[in-house]
Amino acid sequence: MIKTAFMSFLNPIDTTRYTYEEWIRFAFDHPVSDPNWYHTEEGEFECAPAIVISYYTRLFREPCKFLLSYDEVRLEQGCWLIASEQLSKWLWDGDLSIDLRRACIEAMPMLFRDFFQDHPLETACSMWWDMLRNFKGNIDSRIVDAMVNALEKTLQLPARHCQMSALHGLGHLQHKSKEAIIQAFLAHQSNVDTELRDYAEMAIAGKVL
Repeated sequence: MIKTAFMSFLNPIDTTRYTYEEWIRFAFDHPVSDPNWYHTEEGEFECAPAIVISYYTRLFREPCKFLLSYDEVRLEQGCWLIASEQLSKWLWDGDLSIDLRRACIEAMPMLFRDFFQDHPLETACSMWWDMLRNFKGNIDSRIVDAMVNALEKTLQLPARHCQMSALHGLGHLQHKSKEAIIQAFLAHQSNVDTELRDYAEMAIAGKVL
């Protein structure tokens, strides 16, 4: 399955035959601009979502091998492309393999553990799970389950900004396990400050912004 990203353009870039390494360079190796390159006519491209999702799964499992080659502003721009422009749609796309989509989500705690813990960037870490949430009515409970499991693992990381990101993500989801996961986190963390505890309570109530 091939989809054209963003608005129609006469000569979109054909990335459908890109290797993993070529795709990662394509996603991240662009000058930072306003608007971002992928929101301009020059950024029109065709891609195969199933292949790209598999590439992102591989990247999340071993992020530092390639991501550390780029400066933080390019990483920020590339992460927003991945999460906000692509995975926010594809992870909820019922035409794509559920196993493929779940594997991608299951790899995300490794991205946080091995990359975001030391490189939170400007907003990419804090907004990652917010970018992925579905604003439509067709919520696939299997994807929500996978996200909750991934968020629980991310919440257990020692870095405070990863904990805040996980709480942010949980706060935007409706799931029977959410409150128990957050309460267990609060009960077993000895260094939870007042701000973090208050944010956790807001996440339970679904009142995070």
